[in-house]
Amino acid sequence: MTAEMGAAGDADVALVCQQAGGPQQALAKFASLLLNYQFGLSVQVSPHLGKAAAAVTLQRQVRCVFVIQDQPILDEPMVRALTRSGTVPLFIAVPARAVPAQRQACQGVAQVHLCPWETAFTAAESSLPQVVAAALSQLGFGGLLQDLGKVPYAEVRQRAERRLRSINTLPTLPEVVLRLMRLINDPNTSAAQVEDLLCRDPAIVMKLMQVVRSPVFAPTVRTSGMNLTEIITRLGMRKVAAIAQQIKVINGLVRPAGSGFDLRRFWTHSVATATVADRLCERRLVSFAGSVSFTEYWIAALLHDVGKLVLGFFFWDWFARVMDYAPLCDHQFREAEAYLGDVVDHERIGCLLALNADLGETLANTIAMHHTVGDSPGPLLCLVHLADNLSKDLGLGYSEAATGHYEPAVLDACGLSADRLEAVRRNVGQNLAESVGTLVDDCV
Repeated sequence: MTAEMGAAGDADVALVCQQAGGPQQALAKFASLLLNYQFGLSVQVSPHLGKAAAAVTLQRQVRCVFVIQDQPILDEPMVRALTRSGTVPLFIAVPARAVPAQRQACQGVAQVHLCPWETAFTAAESSLPQVVAAALSQLGFGGLLQDLGKVPYAEVRQRAERRLRSINTLPTLPEVVLRLMRLINDPNTSAAQVEDLLCRDPAIVMKLMQVVRSPVFAPTVRTSGMNLTEIITRLGMRKVAAIAQQIKVINGLVRPAGSGFDLRRFWTHSVATATVADRLCERRLVSFAGSVSFTEYWIAALLHDVGKLVLGFFFWDWFARVMDYAPLCDHQFREAEAYLGDVVDHERIGCLLALNADLGETLANTIAMHHTVGDSPGPLLCLVHLADNLSKDLGLGYSEAATGHYEPAVLDACGLSADRLEAVRRNVGQNLAESVGTLVDDCV
């Protein structure tokens, strides 16, 4: 998330200078989250104001400076140095009582922006996200996803690619996951090529053989005593590849020390969403205005909440704050994010991971909009939205108290009335918890 002062390469940099203390640390974490995932800035921590001022002069790639302390900066030459003579935005976060004195001290300096501690985490105009976005946009430094859906996907990805490289809290998917995706998306790929790639990783083959015998897949085909070639033939290479990708993703993203994130509960919800999506399709319980493949919906469902994982791993304090506010928002995590100012929501972070891994436009948009579906959701988005919310209704959300909130646009697109939705819920819920629990156990 952050780095000590030093060489920054060609990355766009934000300097953060903070006092010790609980409020200061919480604000610094919040600022780092915003700067990383809203603007793609690499955050460097400066130990004190003098070193930060020197870095602004020496490092031309510094795009903004944050100072977080409980007293105003009354030294006007220091304020001017931190702004590189009024050309670099300086954000000063101080308690509300210190704002008048700070405003008086920097009257003659351009590019100084004040943020009271008390409104930092709100939706007010003086909140940290609002103040930062307004200042940086004036300089032409927009958000990473500001044009998503308005310009071609390739253009959005190309524009974001360089800045994404500077975010060291953005996990990368295991290489075999991406290679399998490329193989499956190639119409000329043979089952033998998929098998050859899988066999290069004996551990994944061993787990794969175990997983396909789980209750989720066993009813589809007799797998006992079958070798990998026979399983690929029976289940299909797309399904086998998707299961292998799931195994690698679950085992490739390891929770760092210091995080209280419930990784098992996260994967339980993710696998439940994928399983529900599979049941909806296999049992033809809903109709879509188009088709979706197993590979698409399994991976999209598995990764739809990966933004929560990033928050829980690297910004645990913020994730815990959102969870604390969720009961005020009917236990809806996304609503709690909005309530706290919508700084950088888990949909946005998941979309950035998909962009970084080049998973393709459909997958990236599905992850980015699985709650905020828009007016005309496509088949994959409808399927993942339904599966996500059905899994919550069935007690398999990340929070046990969470329930499904279905967007009318999705229900209309699928022709689902309230009575029909309840019948679908009963159908997909049969033995779901047991099947998902076994599948997660087998994958780990």
